[in-house]
Amino acid sequence: MSPTAMAAPTIKPKQPDGEADQQLQRVETLHQQLKAEHARAQELLVRLKGEEYQASRDLPPKTHDWVRGSKHLDRKLGEYRERAKRLEKRSGGKNNMDIGIPELKAEEREIRDLEARVSGLEGRVRGFEGLPPDKEMALLEVEKMRKELEALARRRDAMFEGLIEGDK
Repeated sequence: MSPTAMAAPTIKPKQPDGEADQQLQRVETLHQQLKAEHARAQELLVRLKGEEYQASRDLPPKTHDWVRGSKHLDRKLGEYRERAKRLEKRSGGKNNMDIGIPELKAEEREIRDLEARVSGLEGRVRGFEGLPPDKEMALLEVEKMRKELEALARRRDAMFEGLIEGDK
């Protein structure tokens, strides 16, 4: 075999010229797109470095204040949780955080009922005011008052009869 014959397959292009032209055209198109994208990225970078996107000068003091406030709120939250635990222990383990408006209204009704009952009992107790603490002495006092009441009732009746007879 001759050297020319042996070199021919190596030298001979493997693709027709049309395909190489198409690939070259694709590469040039991609290169143009990359240039355009690079230009847009450069413009965006210039805009992002502009005054509009710069941090304000008072940002560090504000950040410091926010961090300090956040730490303060964390401490307060811990205190409130401790208070809640203490209140829960005092209330016999009931979780008062689950109480809603209906439960509060029911408790309010119970309290009002108890207040009414207490008022009634106080009224009954007032009826015993002025009585001696000793039971025997109190019974004697009640008997004395009953006789006085009967005497007043008789006097009233007599006065009423006197009025009726006087009208005749």
